[in-house]
Amino acid sequence: MAHEYPCQRERHGASGFGLLEALVALVLIAGVGFSLLGWVQQNLETLQRLRQHYAEQEIRRQILNWSAALNPMERPEGELILGSTRFIWSSEQQGEIRPQSGYPAGMGLYDIALFSVTIQAYREGQTAPLTETLTRIGYRQTRSNRSPFE
Repeated sequence: MAHEYPCQRERHGASGFGLLEALVALVLIAGVGFSLLGWVQQNLETLQRLRQHYAEQEIRRQILNWSAALNPMERPEGELILGSTRFIWSSEQQGEIRPQSGYPAGMGLYDIALFSVTIQAYREGQTAPLTETLTRIGYRQTRSNRSPFE
């Protein structure tokens, strides 16, 4: 009869995990957990950048909507607070003031000129403004609509 070594013996009735299997399972679970944690962190950073981008686009939209009603010939500079956003603008005339063309001919009621308008928008809690430079038309009524035959 040959001598039996402990590693050659059959284990009858052994069930469950051994220490080595448990360690391998823990390492696999930890690896998957760290991968998921990195993925979640990356998605949270992307979400934060998207929120900042959307907030900036909202301010740009506010600037465009508000500046459509701005007449830089009447108010070449100023400050206005709308909701949680503060607008500061200044304008510079581009070229000379000209009379508006009338329809079907002649001069219209207004004098017009192009202006370069720089608008800075500050949101609550922000120190650096969002700056936009736009070209707007300025106008001023200088003639009346009276008939020369009156």
